[in-house]
Amino acid sequence: MSTSITKVGIIQNAPLPGDFSVNLRAIVQGYRECLDHGADIVVAPAAALCGVEPHNLVTRRSYINQTKAALESLSRELGHAPLLLAAYTLTIGDDELYVGMAGDGDEETDPWMQHDRSIQLVPYLLEKDSVTELDNNSSVLINDSNFYVDTSDEELLPAEDYDFIVRMPCTPWYASSATADEEARSWEASMTGSIIICCRPVGSVGGNVYGGGSGVYSPQGETLQRLPFFETAAKVVDISRPAVAKHLPQEEELMCGALERGIRDNVRNNGFTGVCVPMDDDNSALLAVLCIEALGVSNVSGISFEKENKLAEKLGISCFTPHIDDLQKAATAALGGEESTPLLKRLQTAIGMSHAESRGIMLCSTLSRRQIMLGDFCMYGESGGHLAPLGNLYDVDIYLLSVYLKEKYSHVFGALAEPPHGTTNRIIHELADLNTAPTALLNAENNYLFKENDVRLIQRKLLAAALKRTQMPIILHVDAPSEQLTFPVTHRLND
Repeated sequence: MSTSITKVGIIQNAPLPGDFSVNLRAIVQGYRECLDHGADIVVAPAAALCGVEPHNLVTRRSYINQTKAALESLSRELGHAPLLLAAYTLTIGDDELYVGMAGDGDEETDPWMQHDRSIQLVPYLLEKDSVTELDNNSSVLINDSNFYVDTSDEELLPAEDYDFIVRMPCTPWYASSATADEEARSWEASMTGSIIICCRPVGSVGGNVYGGGSGVYSPQGETLQRLPFFETAAKVVDISRPAVAKHLPQEEELMCGALERGIRDNVRNNGFTGVCVPMDDDNSALLAVLCIEALGVSNVSGISFEKENKLAEKLGISCFTPHIDDLQKAATAALGGEESTPLLKRLQTAIGMSHAESRGIMLCSTLSRRQIMLGDFCMYGESGGHLAPLGNLYDVDIYLLSVYLKEKYSHVFGALAEPPHGTTNRIIHELADLNTAPTALLNAENNYLFKENDVRLIQRKLLAAALKRTQMPIILHVDAPSEQLTFPVTHRLND
């Protein structure tokens, strides 16, 4: 391979949806850092300018005008090195909606009002005072080098030979995705003999976490450079230098990073100043530690309905302890002398929400995926809150993360027992995550053979808890591809 490009700059920013001014400043800062280190070309993530998941914004007329204006403003800030990035655009049928296109507001004549609209990522090549729109899965000549540009995450082998293959996927992070991406990009590089540049955004929008970990791979499939996971960064890679072995972080470290990033971004993006963690539940220790790692101990507080809470003391956080005796009396009196645990749970959550909102902090739920899927919680009780960071994790995931964090927080976790509900978790995983039909789990030829009573019981609970799951707070999707996590789960559960 012969190319005049020897140094490639990568910007890994955390774009906010629709906040063009903040995103533009971040790109310009990263671009200048790359330029100072001699970059011949710079690559930014897809949606680096418009923000990830801006789908509700893309349908507005003003969005395309803002995108075009931001791209032109960015091009004026560039130096000699070209910049590659992508932006979301709206299409009607096969025709792109160009800036300035406007109808008369009549649904029959205004293309914007029609229903055959789609949203897609379009790559752009920016040079000094120049913006060129590219076709996805297409080639472009930059500084006498052939580039193949793609915004998807699929494994594709171009029919022609290219000096560089640039990938700008905008897909959320999930467990094991870093390993899968490393293997896929290395395979593409070794099969095509091209340099692979994979640039990803970081940050969190709602329940999706974007992990970064952008990388450059040599034609031999070796990792030349990898940017940090869950952090913004700007790096310049000298492709003429030999590769140095770069090992991926272990899965527990990545999972903790994803959860911490999701907590931190949901707090900051929604205008909160900290978090409040329920301290009386089984998962309270792990959740509190993750919040402390994400925000710092001064921005984390607890709420406990026990007279003494040793967990808060061990963590060194403040803890609000309402008068539980008065609360129990009020709950019993409201039911005419009958004790009710669900009512008490709901009152506790109402107090927790009032406490959090009065202080401008975010209340977290400690529920796990098993509890959420089976409905093992009181509606408007334990499910109350703004965010459920552990809602995508099974018991074994919570156990492994606790073991990983115990090295630093041994005084908090103490002795850890093997997680219970192993069979239950596996059946839920088969039905809800892998979309396996219940009858297939009863087949003696299947590797996963379960008792029919267990499968049918969990099947009924999944269906019965569907309505309760619609009342959940935001859940961080970190343990499986997001398309497998739609609530409620109904497909193939009625056979």
